[in-house]
Amino acid sequence: MKSLFVIGALLLLLASVGAPLAKAQSEAVATIEFNLPAGALGDALNLFSRRAGVTLSYEERLVQGLNTQALQGSYTPEAALQRLLQNTSLQAIAVGDGSWLIRPASTNANNLVLGAVRVGGGLAGSESVYARASGVARVDRADIDRSGPRHASEILQATAGVFTVTNEQNPSVSVNIRGLKDFGRINMNIDGMRQNYQRSGHGQRNGEMFFDTEFLNGVEILKGAYAGQGGAAASGGVATFRTLESQDILREADDEFGGRLRLSDGVPEWDNGQNLSGSLALAARPTDNTDVLFAYSNKNSDEYQPGTHGSAVYWGQFDGRPGYEAITNIVNGTGQDMESWLAKARWMATDSLELKLTALGSSASYGESQSINIDQVQRQYFKQLYCNPPANYLVNNPNHPDWDTYCNWEYDPENAHPISNTNETKNQSYALDLHYTPGGDWLDLSGKLYSVSTQNTSITSANTYSFTTQTDTLGALLANTSRLFVGDHSITLNYGVEWFRDENKPEANSQTLTGNEIDLLTGTTPHGERSVLGSWLRADWSYKAFTLSPAVRWEQYNLQGTTGFRDMYRNQILWQFAEIPVDRTESKWLPSLGAAFDAIKSQQQHLQLFANASLGWRPPAITETLTAAAIPGHLPPMNTYPNWLLEPEQTRNAEAGVNWRFGTDNRQLNIKLAQFYNRTEDYILYATGARKPGHEISSLQIQAFYVNALNDLIFEGQELQLDFILDSYYGSLNVTHTGRNTDAVFYYEGKATPYLYYHPWAVGGPNGESPADYCPDAYYQYATGCYSFSTLYDPQVPEWTGKLTLGKRWLQNKLDTGATLTCASQTGDSYFTEMVDFTGAKQGLRDYCVTDLYTSYQLLDSLRLGVNLKNLTDREYIQAMGDDMVKSYAPGRTLTANLQWFF
Repeated sequence: MKSLFVIGALLLLLASVGAPLAKAQSEAVATIEFNLPAGALGDALNLFSRRAGVTLSYEERLVQGLNTQALQGSYTPEAALQRLLQNTSLQAIAVGDGSWLIRPASTNANNLVLGAVRVGGGLAGSESVYARASGVARVDRADIDRSGPRHASEILQATAGVFTVTNEQNPSVSVNIRGLKDFGRINMNIDGMRQNYQRSGHGQRNGEMFFDTEFLNGVEILKGAYAGQGGAAASGGVATFRTLESQDILREADDEFGGRLRLSDGVPEWDNGQNLSGSLALAARPTDNTDVLFAYSNKNSDEYQPGTHGSAVYWGQFDGRPGYEAITNIVNGTGQDMESWLAKARWMATDSLELKLTALGSSASYGESQSINIDQVQRQYFKQLYCNPPANYLVNNPNHPDWDTYCNWEYDPENAHPISNTNETKNQSYALDLHYTPGGDWLDLSGKLYSVSTQNTSITSANTYSFTTQTDTLGALLANTSRLFVGDHSITLNYGVEWFRDENKPEANSQTLTGNEIDLLTGTTPHGERSVLGSWLRADWSYKAFTLSPAVRWEQYNLQGTTGFRDMYRNQILWQFAEIPVDRTESKWLPSLGAAFDAIKSQQQHLQLFANASLGWRPPAITETLTAAAIPGHLPPMNTYPNWLLEPEQTRNAEAGVNWRFGTDNRQLNIKLAQFYNRTEDYILYATGARKPGHEISSLQIQAFYVNALNDLIFEGQELQLDFILDSYYGSLNVTHTGRNTDAVFYYEGKATPYLYYHPWAVGGPNGESPADYCPDAYYQYATGCYSFSTLYDPQVPEWTGKLTLGKRWLQNKLDTGATLTCASQTGDSYFTEMVDFTGAKQGLRDYCVTDLYTSYQLLDSLRLGVNLKNLTDREYIQAMGDDMVKSYAPGRTLTANLQWFF
């Protein structure tokens, strides 16, 4: 099979070299090759918009029940659209920026009023983000294919305002939007099904989701608190991962059966551990009003080699001494096996009622490290410092007791990431969707019921215990859209209700641990339940060039469980904390307001100014509230205690920006520029400087609580999104600048530091004293109060990230070639570059730029071949916001070939 892909890759490269460039350019500008069958007009318009890369706007009721003739051959987009609309009493009106408005042919343009509008097409086959008066970002299927992702997080790399906390050993994805992540701050969902799995650990990922990129149609990112479907309890935003639909496989409108086969494999000598992987999707239309889809995927890879040029981490640079490096020839634990499946069934019960069933599942096997081999790194550093020329006291004193420890020791480059545990993770998601559109402007109803279960079983390498964490989520939502038109005024109302409930179900098994140790282990991700109920009302009032969008949400949460200080950590004054039942309920009203103004709107360009402000909240999570835990064998001993006094976070989001769309047809420039600011009050952090009531801390023991910060956490910055099409050339640029600060700073050794600080006695004193009033140790007493500021998992983001894509289409758009450049600035482990290691030296992740190349050739209308060359310069680096404990290096240079075949 590898030889097949090598031949395909060579043919592809030869084709790109021998392309008749001038002829291809002129043909690409003039026409596009279409092969659309006769059938339902709505399906045909959807296929057309994807093929032509244009935006169509129309009321769905206008196309219901209408059919169109087949369209085969080369046409300009305008000519093709006019042909599709023949004999339908509809017409297409160009509105500039490569977009068309479809309306009844007899309608006077000056009196046109749209009802429920469907928008399709746009740049790269998806709705353009530049038409949205808010901070949104999208990744479509073409972007995913061009990135050739090995790890699922790569599809979001350097997306404007978006980061992913990545451990290359672990296939999960943890999304960060504008600095906020973890514990539900971001609603990460698949087709609206919340993926709320959480597992505590060193990974800086207190919220993970598992999915297969083979099944994705695209990703939509909504930034900031959102009054709408999926916005409940998500203070930072919503990340929606859309999966395949049957119409993506049934390419012809009258197809009764079809399939799609995708394969990828590493090219010999360049595969870097990439093995044969692929997916098969089958779809059918048993009747005129039903369709079904089934897809299966298998991904397989071995451990890979990192890059060989540059260095990923900076360690030990101080006092003019050279830094040390974690040299590695292989990144342990990066071999993975993952199987996934997807099934959907859709029934158009009537012309206005649609029902859909969705089932999605995956199973993944992988290993993990608790951290990079820091002991080996430190030994290597000391050997370099004391055993190499110039001569020093160790080299000249082989009888010194440390000589053998450091100088007669060899670094093992294949043990930089020792595996501490193996994992089996299973995910299952099920949903029933309803969509009811009887016509008219008052009822456009959608509903969803869903269930999600994610289970991880982790077994230690020493086989001392196994630990299973499981999160089960049930959810429901109901939403409606109503529209009212009076003269030049239009009002769109969107309102609904949403509910979901999470339950954690931990379990541990061991032949060596005591019962109390097992209880403490399961307490890291404790049993408990949390439910959230929310409703919203959003109004969009438009008058000529001005739009005002006020909204309000009401939300309530309830958290239940039992916690307490375990027997082995009690003393006489803590007996009342032995067992604590928790049943907390709170609610809140959350307003938001948006405004947009069309400063320029013509056939050639559209300039829109927008601003949005919202208040979001994030109730405490199950783990943050109920955890009562200790990890067996952890050195030094580290114990985490519950905090039933936690307050919900409140986040104030604000943004202002501009959308500018310029040009028509095959010459377009689109720009979105935004300034953002979010400020979180009562931010919940993991505090390692907190203390139990009345308990003097031991130097041999770390005590930790989840606590509310006393100062506000602030993220602010700028985002640039840019796309262009220039005849057969295209490109995009995403740039994000993010600053992290607090509204009050500590001065450490005379230097201002943006630390979050908190009351050291997180749950107060043993006699009911409040955390604010209890401070028995003068060490924590400052002029303004009693504080501590030692934390773990304090959110860090790179100051700068960016991604540039440049490409060109040849041979009537059949050949697509291009390159991407992805960059990120230096990122410290904590407080940007201010964290120090055991020597007092700064440490963190280095800045980097990585170049990838891609090529694809549409050999037949149904067959596409492709090649992806990742990390062209073989750069050693770690993804921005990579796991700062494990520090898993990204893959080195890798060449893969792929094919996609529709049948």
